[in-house]
Amino acid sequence: MAQRKEAAMRDYLKIHSGLGNGLLPEELDLLDALVRRAVSELRITDLGDRNEVAARILSLYAIGGRSPDEILEITIRMQRQGVTPGGRRSECPPPKRAPAAMRARR
Repeated sequence: MAQRKEAAMRDYLKIHSGLGNGLLPEELDLLDALVRRAVSELRITDLGDRNEVAARILSLYAIGGRSPDEILEITIRMQRQGVTPGGRRSECPPPKRAPAAMRARR
């Protein structure tokens, strides 16, 4: 389990292979740390929610011009407000996902 926490962004990029091209190991370390901090602050336990956080952090990082602390602050605020990584704001809180065991059976 500790290995998963250490590679939060790397795990996300394994699923979305074309997104992380060109990132240096130091950048991946920074992004991993940001995902872990956001997940901890938001108390996220669901893999889908963690992937949303990773997508948001990667998008903000790719745009550039923001410090890691600003990226973290924006990510947490948008996640709490229910804004999807694509920028659409939901009028309702993010939907609850079925437990992982139930999703695997589908």
